[in-house]
Amino acid sequence: MFPKASIDISYYLLRLEEMNDLVLLCLVMFIFIRVIGLAVSIEFFHDSRDSKFLLFIFSWLFWIVANIFPILADMTEVNGLKEFYLVLNVTFALGGFGFYTWGFFTYYMIVPLRLFTFLVILSFSLPLLLYIIIGFTLTMLFSVFLVYILLLIGYIVPPIKRKEFVKYMGKSIRWYYAIVFLFISYFPISAISFLSGYNYGLYNAEDTLLIVLYYVPSISSSVILIILLVHLEYTISSREKYVLKDKYSHNLGNIMQVIKSSSELINLSANLTSQEKSNLELINQKCKESAKLIKEIREL
Repeated sequence: MFPKASIDISYYLLRLEEMNDLVLLCLVMFIFIRVIGLAVSIEFFHDSRDSKFLLFIFSWLFWIVANIFPILADMTEVNGLKEFYLVLNVTFALGGFGFYTWGFFTYYMIVPLRLFTFLVILSFSLPLLLYIIIGFTLTMLFSVFLVYILLLIGYIVPPIKRKEFVKYMGKSIRWYYAIVFLFISYFPISAISFLSGYNYGLYNAEDTLLIVLYYVPSISSSVILIILLVHLEYTISSREKYVLKDKYSHNLGNIMQVIKSSSELINLSANLTSQEKSNLELINQKCKESAKLIKEIREL
């Protein structure tokens, strides 16, 4: 029993060696980076219980699973199974894009729930249906085209909603521009790979330069998507902290001013008992202490 299992494992490892080492390294890097993205999103959800982080969690999970399928495809000799794994790769990648775009939009606009639910389900199920109907090659071409459409939707809609977008992004907008640049650079590189006769993913390519040009923008964008999420949450948290600090310090200052003015007016009366005068002195003392606390709040 054990020798047979050993032979099976050796067989699959031998099959895996047929994939270009650089491509395999890129896929492993993808998985590692996206596991980090998943951990960050889980942490944000745990701290805030905000449902939008569930969308980011699903996006990273889908992307992680998507990167496993090309490795599985390289381990099989059955052409039909290999094609099915690659279709699943595109399917889960599209689902990941859909969930991340959905979560990103919720920062600065009201997202139509039914519409985005439909689009996510469509992006996830359409490649599988097309594979059954029109076959592998046309399905892959259509799926790549659909990826481009999702990218365009995700990064063209923000400028349309510019006022709301800029308000929520703040300094984080620089990371958004970095992602836009990387995705724009991905389009001509992808076109060159197709014109060179390579399929989606370059999983069996031998052109080292083309592999580097193909994967560097995607890997870099995955890293920046994590940075964007963290930086955006920090920007929003800092903004809310400033607004609350200004609001409460200003309102408390006004309240203390009213109390102090009222006590001074009462103090002008000549018919105060010693106890009442003592109480007014205590009020004035507490007003001074409160003024110091308000000053400390404003300096935070």
